[in-house]
Amino acid sequence: MTVQVILVPAGAEYQAVMRGLKAIPHAPPVVAVPAGPAAFRAFLESWADRSRFATQEILLLGLGGSLSPQHSVGDAILLEQVWSDTEGDQPPLFKGGRGDLPVQCDRALVESLAQRLKVPVGTGVTCNRVITTVTEKRRLGDRYEAAVVDMESAVLLEAMPQAKVAILRVISDDCSHDLPDIAGAIDPYGSLRPVVLTLSFLKKPIAALNFIRSSVKGLNTLERLVQRQHQELE
Repeated sequence: MTVQVILVPAGAEYQAVMRGLKAIPHAPPVVAVPAGPAAFRAFLESWADRSRFATQEILLLGLGGSLSPQHSVGDAILLEQVWSDTEGDQPPLFKGGRGDLPVQCDRALVESLAQRLKVPVGTGVTCNRVITTVTEKRRLGDRYEAAVVDMESAVLLEAMPQAKVAILRVISDDCSHDLPDIAGAIDPYGSLRPVVLTLSFLKKPIAALNFIRSSVKGLNTLERLVQRQHQELE
């Protein structure tokens, strides 16, 4: 099966994908999207090409957090289904409810990519916020029997139910170390708040250094994966 368009969060992830594809002819178009569920949903609702790709093969690429000791920093995983996690006063990610059932990715496209890319397949969880503590990650992993957490996947599957969607995540933080408190570092429009990010790093410099190193490793893997296997993404 042929991927018609690649969606990837703007910033470092988008830049990594573009570096991997820069010398590749006939690569599918790559669209930079905002990070976070609210901003991503707003983007999809106003996306000029939404109708064009409404029933086409879409690949969502990006980084994610590991919820399982089996998946370390730099590992890649394709999602076969995605849960929506919302609790308390958090608004539902899905217009129809609170994610009581997982939403399925396109089985044929996922299996095709998994076979050709030699990447394992697993379950994902989409949250309204960055998950920064080991305790939270263990809760999510146990509750949903999930491998990876992100902030966009469930939104895409809900917003474009007729599209043939595959989601590939590269682990940028494991489930054995807390992250700096960066939950407020992404604004409502999906962009980073540099001052907030810097202050959170200063409060926990060791955790910040580990986070930077693991993010760089994840980005390098993302770039190499796209570059090495570009023919599988076309």
